[in-house]
Amino acid sequence: MNHKNLIILRKTIQIIFFLIFILTIAVAVYPFKAYFFTKLFLIIDPLNAIGTQTATGYFNPIMLLSLPLLLSPILFGRAFCGWICPLGTTIDLTDNILNKRHIKTIKTRRVKYFLLILFLLLSILGFQLFWLLDPLPIIWRSFAIIIFPIVYALVYGFVELFINVGILPDFFSRVNEAISNTFFSPHPPTASGIFLPLVIFLLILSGSFISKRFWCKNLCPLGALLGIIARWSLLRRHVVTSQCTACSLCDQTCKMDAIYDDFTSTNTSECIICLNCTTTCPTDSTEFKFSPPTKVKQEANLTRRSLIFAGIISLLGAGFLKLTAKGKENDRLIRPPGAVTEEDFNDLCIRCGECIRVCSTSGGCLQPGITGMGIAGLMTPRADYHLGYCEYECNLCGQICPTEAIQKLKLKEKKRYKMGTAIIQKDRCIPYRLNDNCIVCEEHCPIPEKAIKLDEKKIFSSFYNSEIIVKYPYVIPELCIGCGICENKCPVEGEPGIIVIKEGEERIKI
Repeated sequence: MNHKNLIILRKTIQIIFFLIFILTIAVAVYPFKAYFFTKLFLIIDPLNAIGTQTATGYFNPIMLLSLPLLLSPILFGRAFCGWICPLGTTIDLTDNILNKRHIKTIKTRRVKYFLLILFLLLSILGFQLFWLLDPLPIIWRSFAIIIFPIVYALVYGFVELFINVGILPDFFSRVNEAISNTFFSPHPPTASGIFLPLVIFLLILSGSFISKRFWCKNLCPLGALLGIIARWSLLRRHVVTSQCTACSLCDQTCKMDAIYDDFTSTNTSECIICLNCTTTCPTDSTEFKFSPPTKVKQEANLTRRSLIFAGIISLLGAGFLKLTAKGKENDRLIRPPGAVTEEDFNDLCIRCGECIRVCSTSGGCLQPGITGMGIAGLMTPRADYHLGYCEYECNLCGQICPTEAIQKLKLKEKKRYKMGTAIIQKDRCIPYRLNDNCIVCEEHCPIPEKAIKLDEKKIFSSFYNSEIIVKYPYVIPELCIGCGICENKCPVEGEPGIIVIKEGEERIKI
């Protein structure tokens, strides 16, 4: 196979894996049950395995599936970065639009190794922060809770517009509705919830203004981990020295600045096997083949001073995170059903957005948390009952969670699982405040025995100028599971007449 065909093969494989990635998001909807497939790209991520299990000491057998990717650089170098990674593919697309220049960033590429060591040390100290820069959770949540809702709004809106003006027949309206109801979110995350994930995603893509694959070269900790192992890769670039004219075309087309100044040596820790150098070589003297590792020029990934600095920063960071975690508890911080204890939850959660995505097609209560949970809990999922509720017949958040921060619950167990307790706010509740009837909360309570009861009292109403029977709602704490549908459906504008607090919540110890 000639070099150009290999490039076509690489791009084809990139597209195939990118479409598979999109499909993992598309099928993460209620009531679908493609649990394993939806978390495919997350359970093969070595950083998820290393970070979560080091910080918590909790062994999750499914994370053993990350071993093939962790060991793959021994055979194929960083081919995952160049051929499979969906964030890498997204960056390639952005680079093709925003950047036609070749600017080297060799001096800054050690930063990613520093970040890898820093996050590893923090995990050892009990604080898992790999999620902040781990490419696979970043790209999953970015597409699931940002790109998908935007695409839905645009496509649905344009199709309906074209139908209304007669460009498309009415048949497309039914097709549009069916696709929308199946694959898109009726309860997308709020603007405040997606603000930080959006900023992170845009900052990564904005690196294209500086150089191609800027993120991959300088900041990606997964690339750093694979790069360390790729130093001993069997698949590597070979140049016939006698045929090389030192024209530098290979160096100019290298996305990763992996080719040294002699144009024949390659930094295998940086090379992502994109094969671009093979097609630009005018003498056809460059190829990739399997061969035993040889002593080639390899720069140090990190200096001793950098390692010491990473250790100091990790100790200071751990102390800071510990202090912020000791703040006053937020009694309105409601976690998903099956969530582990708070400290372990913050460390096991990789902020991938899977639970938020699937919940948005069900009750729609889960949102990325920004405030009220400390820095350690930033962007973790929390229930917001102003926006939705926990669907009584749904247990998908636990089934879909790749790290078991939300434990799997059978539907029968989930229906009894207590997320919190509803309380009546008598200064807001219509029957108590206005002495008028409203039984919306009681009507919507999904518990068969009804966790909200009605106390009937005969009173004289000045409004009706007669005696009337008013039904005053009250909560049975032992029956209430804190699903929040009462709060969500309460007709009182502003602060509802009934709210759910975390009192009595159940959390799973691991």
